Amino acid sequence: MWPEEQTYSRLIDGMDTCMLKEPLMVRRLQPTDLKAALDIDREVLGGYDPAIFSAFCQYHSTSTLVAEVGGRIAGFVLGFKHTPFEGRIFWLAVRPSFQGLGVGLRLMLEVLRAFRQMGALSATLEVRVSNKKAHSLYAALGFRMIGVCPAYYSDGEAAIIMRLRL
Repeated sequence: MWPEEQTYSRLIDGMDTCMLKEPLMVRRLQPTDLKAALDIDREVLGGYDPAIFSAFCQYHSTSTLVAEVGGRIAGFVLGFKHTPFEGRIFWLAVRPSFQGLGVGLRLMLEVLRAFRQMGALSATLEVRVSNKKAHSLYAALGFRMIGVCPAYYSDGEAAIIMRLRL
């Protein structure tokens, strides 16, 4: 069993139903979701150009996903096929009121599944050195550190580069 399938089975065993009051649904990001995604981006201090979200929605629809809880967008993941055999997580963001409830985990499981279906053999991502919550999530999914990129972010913070073999 794949590591994310083991995690997914634990999720199905009750994580999303006991921690969230309403069912969690992951689906492709639609143009009507762009405002909510931009709101989340602002809430978590992402600051990405709105055009990026539109481009991902249009050109990478299979791996650009939202998590919806009770009709409200709780988070999103922007992914794309970086090379013929590698998927790349560009941006994962979860609304602060939904953090720690399994939303990010579920989004990651679904985007990794999409990468695998597209023929990817690995997935990569960058994460801030200071983002310990994200480090824990990615490590639990089997991502391993492969390098550090100094001054990667606009504020000068370094990024840890992580990879998962699919």
